[in-house]
Amino acid sequence: MGWKNVKERYQIQHIVQITDEGLCIGPPYIHDIIVIDLATGAFIKRYLPDGWGRNAELIRYQAEIDADAAELLRLIQAPDTFAASLPVFTYRGGDIIEEACEQYGWPNVTHVGHIMYENTFFADKATAIIRAKSAAASRVEWVSERVADCEDKLRIAKALLAQDQAEVIKLNTDYPEVQP
Repeated sequence: MGWKNVKERYQIQHIVQITDEGLCIGPPYIHDIIVIDLATGAFIKRYLPDGWGRNAELIRYQAEIDADAAELLRLIQAPDTFAASLPVFTYRGGDIIEEACEQYGWPNVTHVGHIMYENTFFADKATAIIRAKSAAASRVEWVSERVADCEDKLRIAKALLAQDQAEVIKLNTDYPEVQP
């Protein structure tokens, strides 16, 4: 996955990472200002300067990419090369996943292009397991509270429904001759 090839070739100063959207380019807090399809090299999303300002670097990246679309696709499809290959661990659901990186910590990216957030990527597997268990337990606690809240609301709604149904029955019984 040539995310590093793209970053180096176009001298991109922003974060370049791979997400479900594609190859994303952007600053730390808006990761997808530019999104490129990994299969075709086509822009999925372009940087569109607005009244808040213009980022000359983002404009430059797009212009250079537009100048040779075939080059971009070649870079994406070419394997990246890395100076180091350090193990790094993360989790998705109940799975502990081992990846590799050149340098630990945010805003560095793994060899496969995942940005390494400090709270989800770890240099040792045990820490990843501890955090995965903690995150799963927190979700169980939150969802349990949500289920209890929904059950309370359902109980109240059922009581209101029973009351309204009783009113309909009473009105139909007391006044059968008047129909809506």
